[in-house]
Amino acid sequence: MKCDFCNQNEATYILEIDDEKGRRKYSICESCLKQVIKDIFKGTYIMKEEKAKKCPKCNRSLEEIKETGMLGCSYCYAYFRDEIEKMVYQYHGNKIHKGKIPAKKEFRIDKILKYKIELSKAIEEEDYEKAAKLRDLLKNIDTRGG
Repeated sequence: MKCDFCNQNEATYILEIDDEKGRRKYSICESCLKQVIKDIFKGTYIMKEEKAKKCPKCNRSLEEIKETGMLGCSYCYAYFRDEIEKMVYQYHGNKIHKGKIPAKKEFRIDKILKYKIELSKAIEEEDYEKAAKLRDLLKNIDTRGG
C-alpha cells in the first residue's frame, strides 16, 4: 500500500487523527511520519485537506498564508477565520492580538474585557441588577479613561 502523503513509498504505519472533523486514518511511510511528527512539534503541520483549501476570491492557499504571513484579499479574513485564529493563538497565546500596549493601558483593556464578559454572563443569567452595575462601570471607564 502506498503512502497517502507522498504517494511514492510503501506505507508501513497507520496514522489516526482525531479532531473536529472526526477520526481519520491514513497510511503513511516512515519518512513522512517523521516529518509529520517534527512539524506537529513545531506547530506548523497542515493536513492535506487544509493545504488544498484556497480562497474562492483570490485563490490564495492556506499553505501560502502560513509561509508568507500575508493574506491575498479581504475575503481571506472571513474564509480562513478559524485557521487565522489558531495561528494567532499559537503565536500570542491569545486569540486577540493586542500589539504593543503600555502596561497601564493593557491593564485597562484587560479590565474592560473582564467586565464585558461578566456583563454578558449576567445578561445570560438574567441578573439585570448586576448587568446594570457592570454597564455603569464600563461607561465610567470609557468616560473617565480608566
